[in-house]
Amino acid sequence: MTEKKSRAQAAQELLSFCGETLVAERELGRDVSAAEQFVRQAAEAVEANQPDRAMRLTAQAREALRHCPMRPDWPYVEPPDLDGIKAEMPPASPLAGMTLDDAAILDRIHGGWLGKNIGGALGGPVEGWTREGIAKTYGEITDYVQKPPSTLNDDTAYEILALHVVEQKGRDFTSRDLALEWVERLPKAYTAEEVALANLKRGIMPPESGLVDNPYREWIGAQMRGEVWGLLCPGRPADAVAYACRDAVISNDRNGVYGELYDAALIAAAFVERDPRRLLEVGLGFVPARSRFTEVVGDSIRWCDESSSWQEAWEKAARSHAGKYHPVHTFPAICAVVIGLLFGDGDFERAACITTMCGLDTDCSAGQTAAILGVIYGASRIPAKWKDPIGDDFETYVIGFERLKTSEVARWTQRLITALG
Repeated sequence: MTEKKSRAQAAQELLSFCGETLVAERELGRDVSAAEQFVRQAAEAVEANQPDRAMRLTAQAREALRHCPMRPDWPYVEPPDLDGIKAEMPPASPLAGMTLDDAAILDRIHGGWLGKNIGGALGGPVEGWTREGIAKTYGEITDYVQKPPSTLNDDTAYEILALHVVEQKGRDFTSRDLALEWVERLPKAYTAEEVALANLKRGIMPPESGLVDNPYREWIGAQMRGEVWGLLCPGRPADAVAYACRDAVISNDRNGVYGELYDAALIAAAFVERDPRRLLEVGLGFVPARSRFTEVVGDSIRWCDESSSWQEAWEKAARSHAGKYHPVHTFPAICAVVIGLLFGDGDFERAACITTMCGLDTDCSAGQTAAILGVIYGASRIPAKWKDPIGDDFETYVIGFERLKTSEVARWTQRLITALG
C-alpha cells in the first residue's frame, strides 16, 4: 500500500469514528453543532482526496466533541453513577418475601443459565437480521434454526468472569477488579467492550475506560451481561443493581448502564415474581425515572397494550426507538424483550421466539428474555425441546474457562450467593 493510499485510509477511519461519536453525543443530549461543521468539512476533504486536510479537520472535530455542552432544552435526567441513579429511582414496588428452599433456588438459578444459553443459541444464527428478513427466510420460528445449536457466545463470557471475581474478592470487589480480569482473560471483545478493553490495556481504568473514545457506550454491551448479578442476588434486586453498576461502567454510560441494571433487577425479582408484566414494572423501580430508558420501556409496554399482535407492537417500536437508534443500541433490544415477554404471556417458547423474530441483536435480546423465563420456570420445567439439544455444555472463549457445564455453573453461582449476601 502506498503512503498516499495509507494516509487516505487513515483519514477515512478517523472520519468514520468522528461520525459515530457525533451520533453518540447527540443521543446523549449534547449540542454537537460546533463539531458538526468540522465533520462535514472533513467529509468533503476525504471526498476530494485531501487526506492531510481531512486529518487536520478530524482532529478539530474530536477536540470539539470532547467539549459538547448539554442542550438547554434536554428533558431527561440521566446520572452516570450509582448515587445519582439511586436519587432518580422512583419508589420501589414491594416484592413478596423469599420462600424458596436451597434446592428450589438452585433449580431457578440453573434455569436462568439454561435460558441464557438457549436464547443465545436460538438468536445467534440470525443476529443482525431484520424482522422482515427472518420472516422471509424462516417464517414463524418455533425451534432452533441452527442444529446442533451452539452455546458459544460472547454475551456469557463476561458473566463467567464476574463469577470468578466474586469468588476471588467477595462483596468488596471493585470495577477495577473486574476490569483487570477482562485484561487477563478476554482474548477479544466487540463495540463498547472492544474500546473499553483497549483503554484498560492502556491503563485507563473504570469508569473512564467506558467513556474515552467510546461512541458505543449506550449500546447493548452492558445489558447483555446483567443476568449474573440477579442470579447471585435472588429476590434482592436492589443488591443486584448495586453490583451490576460496578460491572456496567467498565464499558458503558448512562442508558447503556441502565440496561444492565434493569436486566439484573428483572432476574433477581423473577425468583419471587412470576408475572412478566409485573416484573417489567418492578424493574422500572431500579432505573432513573426521567431517563430515556424508562421512556422506552414504558412506550413498549403501551404499544403492547394497544396492539393486537406482537408484529403490530414491533412495527410501532420500529417507527420509534427501534428505528431511531443503531440496531445494537440498548433501546431496540429492550423493546424486543418487552414485546417478547408480554406477548409470550409467560410461555417460555413463545416469549423467546417472539423476541428472536423481532430481529436485530437477537442473541442478546432472546438470551435476556429466555433467562428471565428460565428463572421463573426453573431448569426442571423448561421444555425438553429446548434444553436437550444444548445438553449441559457451556462453552466460552474466556481464558481458563473454555469448557464448562451449565449445571456446574449453576452450583458455582449458588455457592457465591453468601459471598454477596
